[in-house]
Amino acid sequence: MKKFIITIIILLSAIQLQAIEVSHKQIEFFVDHTAQNVTGICNEIQIDNPNLQSFGGQYRLRSPFEIKIPILKITSGDSGRDSHMHEILGSPEFQVIHIKVESINQSKTNLQIYAIKGKLTIRGKSKEFVTDANVQVLESGLLHVNGTLGVKFSDFELENPTLLFMKAKDVIQVKYQFDLRMK
Repeated sequence: MKKFIITIIILLSAIQLQAIEVSHKQIEFFVDHTAQNVTGICNEIQIDNPNLQSFGGQYRLRSPFEIKIPILKITSGDSGRDSHMHEILGSPEFQVIHIKVESINQSKTNLQIYAIKGKLTIRGKSKEFVTDANVQVLESGLLHVNGTLGVKFSDFELENPTLLFMKAKDVIQVKYQFDLRMK
C-alpha cells in the first residue's frame, strides 16, 4: 500500500497544469482563383485560455476551449473585396467565426505533431474538423503552434466569390500560427 501511495504521488507531481498566455495569434486565408489568388489575414483573434496539462514533454487538453475570429477584422488589402468577403461570411448578422477545440492528441510517430479536433461554425452552420498542428518548443515555456486546414465553401453553404465571371475554387486554405507561453 505504501508503494502504491508513493507511486501516485510521483505521478501526480509529474503532471502539471499550465496557465497559458497567447503571445502571438494569426490566421491567414488563401482563396485560389483562376484570375487572382486572394490572401486574407486576421490578427485580432479572441482565444479562451486553453486548459493544458503537461506530462513528460506531452501536452493534453483538459477541457475544450473556443477561438473566435471577428469577421470584420479579416482583411485582404482591398476594401471592396473585404466588404464582399464579410458579406459572404454572414456579416452583419454573424459577427464571428467560432472554433471549438475539443481535443488535442500527440502523434505516436512524430512527437512534434498533434491532431486537433473540434467544430468550426460559420454563419451558424457547424462542421467537425481535424487538423495536424506542428508544435515546437522554442524556449523554456514557449510553444509555437502552426498548421493548415482546408475549408470548403460548399460545406457551409457559402457563395464562392467570383471575379471576371469565374468562381473561386471551393476550398479555402486556412493557415494558423499561435505562440503559447506556459506560465
